[in-house]
Amino acid sequence: MDFDECIQFATEHPLCAAATVDGDQPRVRMLGMWFATKEGFYFSTAKVKAMCRQLTANHKVELCFYAPPKHPPGEGGTMDIGKVLRASGVVAFLDDPKLKERLLEERPFLRPTAENIAIFRVEKGEAWFWTFSDSGRESTIERISF
Repeated sequence: MDFDECIQFATEHPLCAAATVDGDQPRVRMLGMWFATKEGFYFSTAKVKAMCRQLTANHKVELCFYAPPKHPPGEGGTMDIGKVLRASGVVAFLDDPKLKERLLEERPFLRPTAENIAIFRVEKGEAWFWTFSDSGRESTIERISF
């Protein structure tokens, strides 16, 4: 297994749960990934949001991308609850005018708030896939560095 599989999975299922820390309190929210490369997962957010403040204070983050099962859980006597890609890493804020212009071209609805946008990449981490069959053996699941 390699990181290309993680890129493909995240690209096909770009809505993810993102976990940060606010002091000693975990905070989780849904976030739409912009794109992924070998360097990591790219996102944007508003500089004024709590998430941006939390990531500035603590660069550690965990993402959880989800693909639902093809059939309802329990159908056919199996317990298929879908597939998850988890990725833990650190955030690098990117101040790149070309990258920002690309973001605004691909997501024109962000143009009115362009001055308030922070672009970041989750990098220098590890990713792994999980399904129900992995319950109880998470520590043995292969980790993929990125």
